[in-house]
Amino acid sequence: MYNPVKFFRNRKVGLALGSGGAKGLSHISVIEYLEVMNIPVDIISGSSIGAVIGSVYLCGNLDRLKKDMLSFTKKELLSIADITLPKSGLVKGKAFTEIMKRYIPPDAMIEDMPKPLAIVATDYYTGRQVILRKGRILEALRSSISIPGVFIPAHRGDTFHIDGGVANPLPVDVVKSMGAGLTVAVNLHPGLKISKIKKYIKTGAEKIGIKFFSRKWQSPVTSLLPAALKKKSTVLIKKSGRQRPAQKEKIVYPSIFEVMFQAIDIMEYVNTQNILKYHIPTVLIEPDLLQTGTMDFYNARKIIDAGYAAVELKKSELKRKIKLWV
Repeated sequence: MYNPVKFFRNRKVGLALGSGGAKGLSHISVIEYLEVMNIPVDIISGSSIGAVIGSVYLCGNLDRLKKDMLSFTKKELLSIADITLPKSGLVKGKAFTEIMKRYIPPDAMIEDMPKPLAIVATDYYTGRQVILRKGRILEALRSSISIPGVFIPAHRGDTFHIDGGVANPLPVDVVKSMGAGLTVAVNLHPGLKISKIKKYIKTGAEKIGIKFFSRKWQSPVTSLLPAALKKKSTVLIKKSGRQRPAQKEKIVYPSIFEVMFQAIDIMEYVNTQNILKYHIPTVLIEPDLLQTGTMDFYNARKIIDAGYAAVELKKSELKRKIKLWV
């Protein structure tokens, strides 16, 4: 349907690609779907993995990256981790840069991309977001993907850069500031994963704005429940006229990496909720990937399929709020 009113508004479409490690492979699905719908992407801002996918797309190698990731294995993931002595991080990050050279030319500059691109990182000292609009893409990406504790921070001038998701996990505000009148945002942190919990506690938490999602492998969290709801750790048993406490249930603690990645997910979830409160995108896409880990790149097919499913749910909204106006 012809819409003459569209000529009186800003029709530039901005795509904000959020951070989230392996979950970000779902960004591939969103970009492909927008192309099928003939919805142009005029401006891109990305944080962490969002910056990676956005950069590869503008360099024209998204299909190649998708093909490689669909055959990616756990063994390959371990082989590209250039482990170092854990001083500022576990991984140097040089291997990441070398891999990215398959899809992004070493001399590719942000300002030379066919469409405006912003790569978001975080200043280690100030905690403020750093919006990179000029310079070598590979250097900017090394800054943006520096997950705290995993990658050694990227040294830049008189400071260090860490993962863009720390300061801005969903850069909707960035793409708007670049001139986008219509925005599509891909949020990889719509909720948090938790262990088994009473249904009524879960429901009560969601009423005050906290979303919980269960997963199979989590450890007990009875210590987090109100005292009245905790299971008694000891049970008095009568035997031979005496009472003795029953053996305590063994507590299975999460690993150091599970704690680290869960802490990062919590931080990015909270920050994302604040961002969406003040910077509402035209269309918000949220793939169902809460069971997917930060480093699960070997599950690419499942992740990409989840991306297709999420954008399919927003198809009518994309037509009504975006395509009708471009």
